[in-house]
Amino acid sequence: MQASENQLNKARFWKKFLRLTRGRVPVLRTLEVILQEETDDSFKKTLSSILSDVEKGTSLQQALGKHPSEFSASILELIKTAEKCGAWDEILQEVTDGLEEGTFH
Repeated sequence: MQASENQLNKARFWKKFLRLTRGRVPVLRTLEVILQEETDDSFKKTLSSILSDVEKGTSLQQALGKHPSEFSASILELIKTAEKCGAWDEILQEVTDGLEEGTFH
């Protein structure tokens, strides 16, 4: 299955998220950095909303869930699991791989 441009853009987002958090950058700061670097205005607006929700104490999975056109149910489940068990490295890699392969939307 061929990944769409949208899926590849999301994969880049998650790959950047993975690399920053793997480097011990806190999730809030990770979102801030990615937001500053994002060039797509529509996705930047989505990221701004997610950052705002997480700053208010909403879980990342819940904040992402407010944007179902951007983050599929499969990805939300994986993020929910990462938040519960702390296996961010392997789970974010799975998300990235799934998007690049065209498995996830």
